[in-house]
Amino acid sequence: MFEITSFEAGRRLRGSLLLAGALVALIVLTVALFPSIQESGADLDAYLESLPPEATRAFVGNVTTLTTIEGYLVSQLYQFGWVLLLAIYYAYAAASTIAGEVERGTVGVTLSLPVTRTRLVVGKFLSLIPGVVLVNAITFLVVSLGVGLVGESIDVVNLFAVHAYSVAYLLACAAVGLLASVAFDSVRRAQTTGAGSVFGLFLLDTFTFDTDYEWVGDIALSRYFDPGAILVDGDVSWVDLSVLVLAIAVLVVVSSEYFERRDLSG
Repeated sequence: MFEITSFEAGRRLRGSLLLAGALVALIVLTVALFPSIQESGADLDAYLESLPPEATRAFVGNVTTLTTIEGYLVSQLYQFGWVLLLAIYYAYAAASTIAGEVERGTVGVTLSLPVTRTRLVVGKFLSLIPGVVLVNAITFLVVSLGVGLVGESIDVVNLFAVHAYSVAYLLACAAVGLLASVAFDSVRRAQTTGAGSVFGLFLLDTFTFDTDYEWVGDIALSRYFDPGAILVDGDVSWVDLSVLVLAIAVLVVVSSEYFERRDLSG
């Protein structure tokens, strides 16, 4: 299992570095703009209040002010970049893990080795962890350094907590992609299903939050990751984190069990 993990993680290293590089560019641009936005005197909080509740939930989260560096980063970086875009990316990436082997016809060769189907599925999933950690480690350092360079200060512990917490959230989204990967022979279909499911759940969370149907959105993974509460208030919900960890375990187990019983002869 760990041989599979090591091999696959090595293959994904270049992609992780490219992703981290793109995020670094986004972070530099975002942080660099903050002083000029403050100096312009733009009433960001009035703009925030004018947004419809759905747009606020989707793009700003639960922050109440955009005039602090923490609220600004949540609204311009973490809420949309981490909660949605990276979640979709990792679900999309995970969806190709098993489906790719099946589509290429190499899964039979892999399983002819002393490797069970469960070990293959788990090994493939574990190979995603180093990339998720690497991307968050690099971006954490860049954000903390960038904030200092523009003359602002931020609670480094809270910032670290956002990135550490996001590892669990992103892996839970990747586990959704993994389930799609074992369910389909086609990589494209698996990727569409995995990424589409994460996006659909995000919309479900957005449009049911703080309504009479809020309970429906409890199945959305994004409901359990609030970067604003962590970065602005230092409020880490261990209950929500436990839900994400449990979701990872359940989805990986279900994926493994399904793949064990799946007929690959066709």
